[in-house]
Amino acid sequence: MQIEPSDLARIRSQATHGELILFTGAGFSLSAKDHTGQTIPSSQELKREIWQLCYPDDPFDNSCALGDLYAAALQQERAALEYLLHTRLIVDPASLPDYYSAFFDFPWFRCYTLNVDDLESAASRRFGPRRPLVSISARTAGVDELPTRGFRERGLEVVHLNGLVPGPPESLTFSETQYAERIGNQEPWYARCVVDITARPVVFIGTGLNESLLWHHMELRRRREKLGRDLRPTSILVTTELSRPRQDVLRDLRINWVQGTVEEFAKQVLPQLAKESAAGFAFIREHGEDRGPGIIPLVSQLSAESPNRQTEYLLGEEPQWADILSGRAIERSHDHELFKSAQDILDGNVNPAAVAISGTAGTGKSTALMSLALKLSENGVPVLWVDKDSDFTPSKMRSTVRSAKSKIALAIDDADLYGRELARLLTDLVPHSRGFLCVFATRSSKLDATTSAVQGVPGLTIQEHVVPPLNDADIDGLIAVLEKNKRLGILTGASAETRRAAFSKEAGRQLLVAMIKATSGENFEKKAQDEYLELKGAQRSAYGLITVTTALRHTLSKDEVLLAFGDSHEEALAALERIAAHHLIVLQPPRGEYRCRHRVIADLVFDKMKELGELNDAFVGLSWALATKVGTPPDRTSRTAKFLARLINHDFLLNTIGVMNARALYAKLEAVLSGDYHYWLQRGSLEVEAADIRKAENFLGAARSLGPGDFRVDTAFAYMLMRKAWEAPTDMHAEEHLNSGMTMLEAVIENSGDLSSYPYHVFGSQGLAWAHRTMNNKESKRAFLNRLLEVVTDGVKKHPGQENLVKLSQDLKKEILMTVASVSPSQ
Repeated sequence: MQIEPSDLARIRSQATHGELILFTGAGFSLSAKDHTGQTIPSSQELKREIWQLCYPDDPFDNSCALGDLYAAALQQERAALEYLLHTRLIVDPASLPDYYSAFFDFPWFRCYTLNVDDLESAASRRFGPRRPLVSISARTAGVDELPTRGFRERGLEVVHLNGLVPGPPESLTFSETQYAERIGNQEPWYARCVVDITARPVVFIGTGLNESLLWHHMELRRRREKLGRDLRPTSILVTTELSRPRQDVLRDLRINWVQGTVEEFAKQVLPQLAKESAAGFAFIREHGEDRGPGIIPLVSQLSAESPNRQTEYLLGEEPQWADILSGRAIERSHDHELFKSAQDILDGNVNPAAVAISGTAGTGKSTALMSLALKLSENGVPVLWVDKDSDFTPSKMRSTVRSAKSKIALAIDDADLYGRELARLLTDLVPHSRGFLCVFATRSSKLDATTSAVQGVPGLTIQEHVVPPLNDADIDGLIAVLEKNKRLGILTGASAETRRAAFSKEAGRQLLVAMIKATSGENFEKKAQDEYLELKGAQRSAYGLITVTTALRHTLSKDEVLLAFGDSHEEALAALERIAAHHLIVLQPPRGEYRCRHRVIADLVFDKMKELGELNDAFVGLSWALATKVGTPPDRTSRTAKFLARLINHDFLLNTIGVMNARALYAKLEAVLSGDYHYWLQRGSLEVEAADIRKAENFLGAARSLGPGDFRVDTAFAYMLMRKAWEAPTDMHAEEHLNSGMTMLEAVIENSGDLSSYPYHVFGSQGLAWAHRTMNNKESKRAFLNRLLEVVTDGVKKHPGQENLVKLSQDLKKEILMTVASVSPSQ
């Protein structure tokens, strides 16, 4: 077998990082046998055997299409067809030649197959590969097992695009009508497949790539226009024969032909990749998605991964550990004070406390936190690191800290993402853990809620360290590092006095703004938004997707961007490269995820997109990409599921894209999320707010059916009932709806009132609205309001930091006083 040295070298590199996709067709299974000892049939042989079922007395018509024949057999001889398929397409493990082991014990990213036989299941039993083989039928599994963004340590996923035996014949794809249906429905499994084969290198084997449904999507890989350097990874097709025209067509798709058989490739090529294979398995173990909660990394480990990485921190990118180590992130005057405060807590010189590094956006909070963490680590203190890219639960943080045998620190960047959980974490750990420091970075506007929530907790204080403006020493240090790295911009060649003056003018502003405005001379806010406005077409769309994602404190992988783009994969790849080359976005290792170069810039662009009405397209693309990956029911602890939940939250959508666009978005997602009760909860809650009670009742009914016992669903349903009563107070069932809703909420509060303040607020606010609209008798109104106040007061005690509850209780008290004041002596 002859394989070009360049192709082999490329495969070596790709195998090392587990990037290769295996894609197999009918020819891949031809050396396997069924349990009767017959070879697994080719398409032509299967066609003959099905013909015998339908037309045993007629001579075989070779011109008939397999799809037509299969459709006829489904109608005429369904039971016999099912028996034939189960007999002829279930593989006997003992029949497999040894060379199949080489294929299934290799670090593929994922496998796709057009075959419906169970070859990989037989290979798993016969050879016991290092990674378990996980068979997935695209025709019956739905979206609940849709392949995710990264490696799955649960095993190597083998996705059967046309279905898998054993199974009902209707679940297999053979007929043209079935193909047409799947194309028309924008089959998500094929959409995912084409994203993978567009974004990653593929070894096609046992197929001529002429299967009609696949070819429909392969056409999407074709370049529609010249978009600069071709970014599609080169793949190979292994087959014995290929016509010259088909070679040319595939070459245009960046697929090189390698002449040979399945067996030759297994015996002659794969053994040459033994070293790369071992490295690939190690890479998958290190970066697999199914590691569970995992181990919270230490700063000493993270800072050692890429200490010499080159970044554009000085042009506005978010800090990396290499920036702290290299000195690109200067040591600022306030760093000494911060370090002393932290050291005193760890040494027990002061009472137990947490340290909050606060400031407005772009002041350098993350840089200060990273600098402190690195100093503590260098002084021998183990520092656990958690940031917006982490996927560690507060429970995991608690258990890790409590298991420590000596001093330990926990550093949390973007801590406000944990909401109320942050206060609970501090309450559980800080007063009870000696030699422990929790230091976290958060925006000033978010810190008050945390401080209020822990107020009065014995043995717990929060020391706030506000990142100050740049002082003269900071400015001199910043100028020096900018000059060393040739990033002074318009200040290059200027005098020392001019440079200081330029920075002094901006010294009262954020560090990020000061660096950019002083070195470019442009208004920072205008520059950030103009960078978006000046982009066109696919580049603007891609940048919008990534900035929206960054503004919501997440990242996007390449395949998620491609899924969000729909069919325009090549344009998306070109757009990603161009905006990355202009440093508008940053590719984050090791998983290769994209984010805007800084959160402040992302927030500014998000606001501009909202102003222009351009958020909707980004939300639709993002939500579709995420929804096709999370599965049903989703693993709600995964970062992807959490991001999707935030993106489709009805309040968020109402405040950003409005009710009509939100309805359209939910309708788009129904095909993939209809089995998820949280989807129906949000969709129904939107309709409650939009006062379409009929739809709300239907959608929330689905949520209750799919998610029984979830207090959020019961709360929303009760809200709907009370709103239904308020909307039509003269309806004969209005009071019945009201009382049902209130009773349901009282049950929710009794069982789950400590988890959320929302049921209390719904109970009080909707009850107050009903009283305003319907209750004229002062005494009955006062009794009703007192009932509301009693419940809301209990809510204030359990959730003292919730200002909306405090205000609601005050409003209820005023209403009660008004009923008392208006009662005459005769009453």
